[in-house]
Amino acid sequence: MQQIAFILLCLVIGVLLRASGRLPEGAHRVLGSWVINVALPATALKSVHGLVPTWDWWLAAATPWLGVGLALAMLVPVGRALGWTRGRIGAVVLVAGWGNTSFVGLPMIAAFAGSQWLGLGLVIDLFGSYLALSILGIGIAAVASEGRFAPRAVAWRIATFPPFIAILVAFATNELVRPDWVTQTVNALADTLTPLALAAVGYALRFERLRGHVVPLAIGLGHRLVLAPFALWLLYMALGQAEGGVARIAILEMAMPPMLGASIVALEHDLEPELVAQMIGIGVPVSMLTAWAWWSLIGA
Repeated sequence: MQQIAFILLCLVIGVLLRASGRLPEGAHRVLGSWVINVALPATALKSVHGLVPTWDWWLAAATPWLGVGLALAMLVPVGRALGWTRGRIGAVVLVAGWGNTSFVGLPMIAAFAGSQWLGLGLVIDLFGSYLALSILGIGIAAVASEGRFAPRAVAWRIATFPPFIAILVAFATNELVRPDWVTQTVNALADTLTPLALAAVGYALRFERLRGHVVPLAIGLGHRLVLAPFALWLLYMALGQAEGGVARIAILEMAMPPMLGASIVALEHDLEPELVAQMIGIGVPVSMLTAWAWWSLIGA
């Protein structure tokens, strides 16, 4: 699980950078801006190229969209009932609604199910988590930060969201042969995603203020790590497909900790940065246990 150790190390580096005082206040926003405008688009260009999905993967690819819908249906009413601010509701929906189906999810798939299933994991990540973030995620963040739904403004944000543009470009050029220097450049930029995104989250992490966030943390992570995969398991059971390999991979991906990209979107919109960072910092190590428990249940 080298990738998991790398994720935890990058989080710690972000924490240490803040403690050292070597970076200016608000440095996590600069790091997050690089992730949104450079690293995430490069990741789309890297991952989509040459990918050939099979027909039976499309329901699995739709499951992150269903997960976001479940988060909206469950967490918005709960947040309102508890008197949360609009920003807190938006932060919890963003971080609990999206799972880390790539940097945690893909190593988990390889470890539990085998590398032959990594192609399905990529499809779930790109057509599900990634595309949903580029459309629904940016819309949720805009409404949560501005307090109103302006269709034109939200549509403009989606259309100009760099990762969304990169996905369209990646689809349009998927069959073209890339020169080696283009591939190497795109790959190098994409490789900055995990360390910089996690450093940004680690920089914003405040464990000393954990007490004030216990309830939203418990609700958000409980939804992300327990309720969302349970709901998807019930759906596959109802469809009579819960025993298939595709269903097991989809459920495992749904059980992943909060998505780095969604957390960066929340940080960019100043939606409870401390809470967002704590959900990532706690969610990643806790998910090591919950994902193993889910796979023990569905992979037997």
